[in-house]
Amino acid sequence: SPKAASFMYENNTMAGYIPKEGIRSALKHGTLAIGQIGLAETLQILIGKDHTTEEGMILAKEIEGLFAKKCKEYKEKYKLNFGVYFTPAENLCYTAMKQFRGKYGIIENVSDRDYFTNSMHVPVWRKMNPFEKIDIEAQLTSYSSAGCITYVELPSGTKNNLEALETIVLYAKDKDIPYFAVNIPIDNCDDCGYSDEMGDVCPMCGSENISRLRRVTGYLTGDYMTAFNKGKQEEVKDRVKHIEEF
Repeated sequence: SPKAASFMYENNTMAGYIPKEGIRSALKHGTLAIGQIGLAETLQILIGKDHTTEEGMILAKEIEGLFAKKCKEYKEKYKLNFGVYFTPAENLCYTAMKQFRGKYGIIENVSDRDYFTNSMHVPVWRKMNPFEKIDIEAQLTSYSSAGCITYVELPSGTKNNLEALETIVLYAKDKDIPYFAVNIPIDNCDDCGYSDEMGDVCPMCGSENISRLRRVTGYLTGDYMTAFNKGKQEEVKDRVKHIEEF
């Protein structure tokens, strides 16, 4: 119902709203995103392997092509801006997994973890270097018309190796990645304010009260151990550091 978020049209947040024509007059200017998660798990169910394999990638492209085709058909039929959104599903990755597991039980590489994999991402536990991950996901990002992100995980900051950082970023750019992130750990001591990469205690004051800032999804958030549900917390813990294989 429009009343669920009336501020979106009462304050002209969505341009083009015409009261006598109703909410549709504003919706036609926005994006109606069809989100998706769990491509890797879907492939495991269908053929027993994910898109890190050649066979898996062939089927992945068929699936994503179907999403893109349907959104194009809906745009023509309804004259609204439907788009494919490769969502991180901050909450759904866990709640959907609980529902799936309750119905189908534990399936290896499908429901044996507390989360579904983000959109069309490589499963976070797959060991590979940054360029391999970019190569795989770059083959699928073009199927999204409403948003996507590709990231690589580094074990530490890059302030002392900017050349390596530039190499990775330019490689993603050359592969036409539309939204790219390099994830590094950022720790802050809640007692003395010291900020850098830390172990269990602050090297300046010895405090164990440390907030650990991580790019869990597309945005930087607070301490991921309190800002996200169990599924997303487990996903972050499972993420391999791609530089280890580089």
